[in-house]
Amino acid sequence: MATVRLGPAAATALVARAGRGGVRVADRIDVRVGRGLAAGTRWVLARARFVVAGTLLVTVFLGIYTARNLGVNSDNVELISPELPFRKIRDAYARQFPILSNSLLVVIDAETPELARDAAARLAARLGAETDRFTEVTIPGAGPFFERHALLYRDVDEVEAFALELTRLQPVIGSLEAEPTLSNLAALMRQALPQLSDGQDPARVQPVIDRVRQAAVAVVEEYPVFVSWEEIFLQGSAIETARRRVVLAEPVLEFGALLPAGPALARIRAAVAELGLDSDTGVRVRVTGNPALNHEEMVGLFYDIAGAGVFCFLLVAAILYRALRSLRIAAAAVVTLLVGLVQTAAFATAVVGHLNLISIAFAVLFIGLGVDFAIHLGMHYAERRRDGDEHEPALVGAVSDVGASLLLCAVTTAVGFLVFVPTDYLGVAELGLIAGMGMPIIFGLTLTFFPALLSTALRPDGIDPNLPLTFRRHPGAWVARHARTVLGAALGLGAGALLFAPDLRFDSNVVDMRNPETESVQAFNDLLAARGVNSPWYVSVVAPSLEEADRLARRLETLPGVERTITLSSYVPGDQEEKREILADAAFLLDTGGGPGTPPWPGASVEEQLEALRALRDAARVAAYSEGVLATSLSALGADLDRLLSRIEEGQEPEEALARLEETLLGGFPAQVTRLRRALEPDVVTRETLPPDLTRRMLSGSGAARIQVFPRERLDRGDALEAFVGEVRAVEPTATGMAVDIVEFGRTTADSLVQALVSAVVVITALLLLIWRRVFEAGLVLLPLMLAAALTGASMVALGLPFNFANVIVLPLLLGIGVDSGIHLVQRARDAAPSPNELLGDTTARAVFYSAITTVASFGSLAFSSHRGVASLGVLLVIGIAFTVLGNLIVLPAALTLRNPKS
Repeated sequence: MATVRLGPAAATALVARAGRGGVRVADRIDVRVGRGLAAGTRWVLARARFVVAGTLLVTVFLGIYTARNLGVNSDNVELISPELPFRKIRDAYARQFPILSNSLLVVIDAETPELARDAAARLAARLGAETDRFTEVTIPGAGPFFERHALLYRDVDEVEAFALELTRLQPVIGSLEAEPTLSNLAALMRQALPQLSDGQDPARVQPVIDRVRQAAVAVVEEYPVFVSWEEIFLQGSAIETARRRVVLAEPVLEFGALLPAGPALARIRAAVAELGLDSDTGVRVRVTGNPALNHEEMVGLFYDIAGAGVFCFLLVAAILYRALRSLRIAAAAVVTLLVGLVQTAAFATAVVGHLNLISIAFAVLFIGLGVDFAIHLGMHYAERRRDGDEHEPALVGAVSDVGASLLLCAVTTAVGFLVFVPTDYLGVAELGLIAGMGMPIIFGLTLTFFPALLSTALRPDGIDPNLPLTFRRHPGAWVARHARTVLGAALGLGAGALLFAPDLRFDSNVVDMRNPETESVQAFNDLLAARGVNSPWYVSVVAPSLEEADRLARRLETLPGVERTITLSSYVPGDQEEKREILADAAFLLDTGGGPGTPPWPGASVEEQLEALRALRDAARVAAYSEGVLATSLSALGADLDRLLSRIEEGQEPEEALARLEETLLGGFPAQVTRLRRALEPDVVTRETLPPDLTRRMLSGSGAARIQVFPRERLDRGDALEAFVGEVRAVEPTATGMAVDIVEFGRTTADSLVQALVSAVVVITALLLLIWRRVFEAGLVLLPLMLAAALTGASMVALGLPFNFANVIVLPLLLGIGVDSGIHLVQRARDAAPSPNELLGDTTARAVFYSAITTVASFGSLAFSSHRGVASLGVLLVIGIAFTVLGNLIVLPAALTLRNPKS
């Protein structure tokens, strides 16, 4: 039977303590734990081949089980406890009305309003037919009803201004409707140019001049240009044109799949391609909304985490070899790490069932933390082999040396994760459970599978007696000489860092932490930059009846942060009779006898069209000499027309060039006039005549009515979102919607951070006091941690890094990680009672250093993630660990010196 050999310093210290009145309770516990673990190691070594084979067989089975059963939950809402009051309100609302959080927003931007309208209508029709992928597809504020009645929703003054502008355009509209030809348009423009010098308003001619210029250049340069007659008709009125349309698609989400929105997104992109909606046709289509955001976020995270995992694994393996100076010991540590990772993933599969957008990072965290156990055990094993021990006594002795410390480290690191389990932020609660339980798994493997590997397939041939397992140069002597200065400076830095604490902030904008280069994030930010009814972050309120909803809506509209409220009653316009009379008069003046029944107009010959363009060119050159504000545009028009005519005269097919120019300028004119005539003849709108799908979205079957509350300010700036939600909820506490979700998610996450941080400090302190029974020694371990936490917080403020939904685990996790190094060093000081100079020159200090290096390498790989939340987590962990290492290797030895200055 192998015996456990104490090092000379440890033996001397133990004898000295016995001579001073016996070994302390904590020392007896350490000895008993070490002996128990050493006995277990002997049992493992006696059955090493069986342990290796059995562990690998079980791991293969668990790997297959995990691959077949581990799911992914990409629903952000499910990251928060369903028992919270706002979640219950949200769920009750979702049972009555559509909720935007699971909608895909297809954002269509086009060169003209007509193109946007047409693209949205065609795409919505195509997607609506895909009933297996979409339950409902709508275009807010679009469709035949709103096209016919849109002008009734404007103010009386706006309708009058529009009718007046239309009256001024009537001669042009009538002439072009009778003969929509290039030569007629050129003649009309030529006749209008002399009037510019007579003091008439040139603003009405400006759009036409610019579009003719652009069309002429497009024919010469052969690139697409699009002309909007809708914008020309509305020029000078208060009615705005919309080149953006949003299609709302309710997808069938497959939450059990890896990417729930993947099939729906693929169908949208296929439909866009089939319909030819691209830049060549003047249309840009982007998809956003929570399902699309989550989809692209998950895809990005998979690539980032996979890449980070492989990178950090290779880097950790290289560092292990550097630290252990033995390829076989390093290989055994790597294999142990892989086995632990698979078994931890199997635990996640069996207990949680899925990974979420936060817990997917557990693999990188596990690699960075799990390797510490093999480093400490491997280095102490190598030290004993170097000093002359045979293989089995060296392994058993190494376990006896560091086994108790490793057990305590496994518990404290697990605590750093498990403190999140009771919180309401289920995203990190699941991460905490998975990573927290991974610590006892890797601890057990390090004391069983790792020694078994070293005793079988990866048994080292021997250890170089000159192998350096301690630091040849270290600051131990300097720390001992300047202990008071070091400790004073550390406490001063810590106190100064606490001054930054009030400036720490939490960024509740979930979009901010995503990759800004993805289509869904860019499109959503474009929507979010809008205000009023165009903002996707509005608030919804439910009233028991429409009458009550109307009263509450009027009250909400008095709030400073509210731009507008909408109920079903808002879709019944006011002053309809007055508006319809104004529009009827405009329709009468516009009635030129044209329209669909107009006989075909006689076509102009090529020479007649060219002559009309030459006349327009010459008139533009003459008009450009005037002092009018259009001189530059007119001069450019003359030059561009001259280029076009020269190209035609040089040999370009005149029929093709003129046909292209005419189609560009007048192709959409007839359809726009037809749409205009329809809008001038609206019917009376009542609640009964509103579209059924609109009524269904605003009024439930039980009679409950929905109120949409829109913000006055942009909600992507500062605290505007929280202020807006706070105002509305002060009037109606049951308000819900995406804006409320974001605010409540942030509050829940911030509360979870505080709860976890306090819990980590309390539990870790209690564990240290329970095991060591000495306040001073527990304080020695906690001092560098508190200092590192304070300095990390100050660094966040200095670097402008806020807490977010991903990096919220930083401070509690730093406590769990950092306490390990302090435990190893203080335990070594208790066992061997070395001076600071000896402590930093010990194998334990070297193991602490390399453990920190591997952890930084692992977590640092996250800093390169395209996901800004995960990247900030990596950055903060690297900063925090750096401060923790400095605290443990500089401040802690200084404190030990002051306690025992003669050592």
